[in-house]
Formats: sequence, C-alpha cells, structure tokens
Amino acid sequence: MPSLTIIAKVQARPGHAETLLAAQQQLVVETLQEKGCLKYELHRSNEREGLVIFVESWETHADWQAHMTGEAMQRFQRSAGELIADAVIDQLTPV
Repeated sequence: MPSLTIIAKVQARPGHAETLLAAQQQLVVETLQEKGCLKYELHRSNEREGLVIFVESWETHADWQAHMTGEAMQRFQRSAGELIADAVIDQLTPV
C-alpha cells in the first residue's frame, strides 16, 4: 500500500500567530517520534500572516489516524485549539 501524504493549512486567529506557532513546533517534535511518521514539516507562509502549512508523510492511513487521535494531538488541541481560525486538511496518495 502506498504511503499517505497530508497537507494541512492552519490559519491562526488574529494576534495569536506566534503562540500558535510555538505549540505547532512542539507538536512537530512529539509527532516525529510516532509510529509510521516518515515526515512532519512545518512551513510558514511568506504572504499570509498566521498561515502555517504542515507537510506530512505517513507509512499508512492507519498511522495517520492514530496520530490524529493520539496524545500529542490531544495535548495540542487542548492547549492551542482555540487559537486556530481555520484549518484545511488534504489527504494525498502518491501516483
């Protein structure tokens, strides 16, 4: 089965970009240790204030689902979830 690529675009609420970014950076540190995580990168937009894009690769869809319900993501959502104005997640399969 091919790996799964995730592109997640996360927009911070006005005035909360730096606080959210710090929480996202901690999420990256924790997620890179999770089973099936091949890549988990964070990129900041040069054009849109407060927009951060995650580029992720997972061995399997099940590994990504475990991440989305796992402890690191739960901690992130509790500590920084209210700082997010919008989030769009796209699941991609290599061709």
